[in-house]
Order: sequence, then C-alpha cells, then structure tokens
Amino acid sequence: MFKSEFARLVLLFTLALPAYAKDESTRVIDRLLAPPTIEPAAGFSAQVLVPPGRLYDPLSMLHHQGKVWVIDDGGEEQDKGSRLLEIDPTGKVSPIVGLGKILPTVGFDLAPPEFGKFGGQFFLLSQPEVAMPGAQANHLILRLDPKTNYTTTTHCTLPEAGEVRTAGYGLDAHFGPKGSPFEGRLFVVTIMNNAVYEATPDGQCKPFVVFDGKHYSAPMVNAFAADGKSMLVSVSTEPYNFASKPPLNGAILRILPDGSVDPKPVYVGATRPTGFDYAPTGFGEFGGQLFFADMGAIQIPVPMTQTVNADAAIYRVDNAGKAQLVARGFHNPLAIRFIGDELWVTDINGDFIAGKRELPDGFVVRIKVN
Repeated sequence: MFKSEFARLVLLFTLALPAYAKDESTRVIDRLLAPPTIEPAAGFSAQVLVPPGRLYDPLSMLHHQGKVWVIDDGGEEQDKGSRLLEIDPTGKVSPIVGLGKILPTVGFDLAPPEFGKFGGQFFLLSQPEVAMPGAQANHLILRLDPKTNYTTTTHCTLPEAGEVRTAGYGLDAHFGPKGSPFEGRLFVVTIMNNAVYEATPDGQCKPFVVFDGKHYSAPMVNAFAADGKSMLVSVSTEPYNFASKPPLNGAILRILPDGSVDPKPVYVGATRPTGFDYAPTGFGEFGGQLFFADMGAIQIPVPMTQTVNADAAIYRVDNAGKAQLVARGFHNPLAIRFIGDELWVTDINGDFIAGKRELPDGFVVRIKVN
C-alpha cells in the first residue's frame, strides 16, 4: 500500500503503464522510501516516528502548544516551496501552513515578547525564490503572522558579508534566550559566506560573526549554551563546500556575546557536525551532556534512484569530553532537539536543494533512554 502523497501521484501515472513498467516503478519507489534501520547504542532505544513518504526536508523543530512544529522544505509549487507542519507524539503529521504559500524556508523560530510588537510571530529564514537560484542568493528574514492567517511579510534581506559575499545556503535561526546577553535578537546562519547574522525588531540585519572560510567554514546550525552566556555553532575546521569528500573535520564552537570566537571549541572531531542540544536532567545518567548529529559526507550529486548512504550518527559528549555513540543508521540528520525527556532527530535523507532530487524521503526519529 502506498502511504505518501508522492507515491499516490506516481500510482496515478503508472496506471496507464504496461504491467512490467508498473512493477519497476513500484520497486524504485519502495527502495527510495524504505524506512531507515536505526541502531541505538546500549542504554538507548530508537523509533522511526515519521517514516519516509510524508516529509521532504524536515529541518528546524520547535516545541509549541504541546506538539512539535517543523519546517519542511520541499514540495515546490510554482514560486513557493515549504510547509510548516505539526507532529504529535504518535507521529501524526498535520499541516499548519500547506504547500504553495511560503517561500522555500530553512530555519524558523517563534518571536518572544522581548522582540517587541512582533512577539508571537514566527520568523523564517527563507530563499528569495525557489530552486538553486534562490539557494545561492541573499536570503530573507520573513515574519509569519498567525493572526493574519499566516501571511508573510519581509523583515529584512541579509546583506552581503565576508570574502564570498552572498548570504546564501541559509540553514538555521534562533532567538536569543530571555535574560541572556543575546536577548532581543534573532540569529541566523548562512553556509555559503560562512556567516551568522543578527536581526533586531527595527528591521535591521547585520553580520554578527563571519568565519574566515579557512580555519572555520560553513556554519550549519546554531543554538545557545544551557546557561545562555554563549552561542554554539557547528562548523567545518577546513575549507568546505557541499561536494567536499572525506576525510572531513568539524567542530562545535562557542561564540561570545560580542561576536568573538572562544579559542577553545566545545568539541572537535566530528566529520560534519550539524544539530545539537543539551540533555535535560530527566534524560537518565546523560542529563546535562551535549548531544549532536554528525552528517558525515554529503553525496552530491545525489543518486536519483538509489538510497543515500547511511553513514551518519548521533553522539553525546561524555563528562571526559569524548564523543560516545548514541545511534547509527542515519542518512543526513540535521536538527536534534530534546522534547521533554525524548530526543527528536530530523533527517533530510536524499532530498535537498543542492542534491537536485525532489522526493518526500525525509524522516523523524525519536530516541529514549532505556
């Protein structure tokens, strides 16, 4: 039985095909949308909460109104290309903003009261247009207002910065924590020009930190330390682009409130670190430890009819500063977030804009302590 929008559309197409062609198309779809085999380390259990077939690129997550809200970048329709979805604890996916309404969006967060009159609106880091031209252009910060049926308004266009200049390949967005030195500002990441930007309620956007592209490059995900006194950013520790092949080296850096980089990274050694979060006290013996996703090598070009390598994993940094395996079998994990006492992981799999494959093969995994 087909369980995805994509598969149902393909089914309609294949009804007119001869029997052998129907069998072949079904075989390819089943292979590309097969659930991953996640292997948890001792002490953990893992569940594929949302299997392939429903999501394109599940990116940033936000715990909101008792459920998890996710930006899903994909399903391009004319000049739009993303959805805002809600996932409940059973894995049911419901649209908040469906396809055809917002520009391709990669990161989002909910504006807190400290962000003035825009408190309660969602802020999106978005491409100015669909497909690769939009990915490689200066990104926008948009406001998505629940009070006006989720219409969008441009807050600002990110200015050029750094040696590469173009604020393209955006990926993540987070508001500074209340009571911290980062309060009242939104911070977004752009991979292409190695930059983190800050936005303020008055519509101003400017570079906060720009890495040199040599020692540190390609920031992907940002978040904040548990005490709110610093921002953490995952980077490559060498010149990097999406086509870079192993061996690769990455790190999680600490950025101070003045935009300077702490000379001592939080962690060094991952192949390609992406998302990260600190475990709550209720996460067993691992409470307070930093958990992170390691994407490994990104296959570009993405194989069109073959599965993507399952070479990625989730790790934790133990009290001695060593990385310990949490679960393996991921393809391209991006965001991780503790939802209560559970760790949720989004995996974009083989559908991402640089990979040139439009397929709902993304998935979400939930990890628990045994």
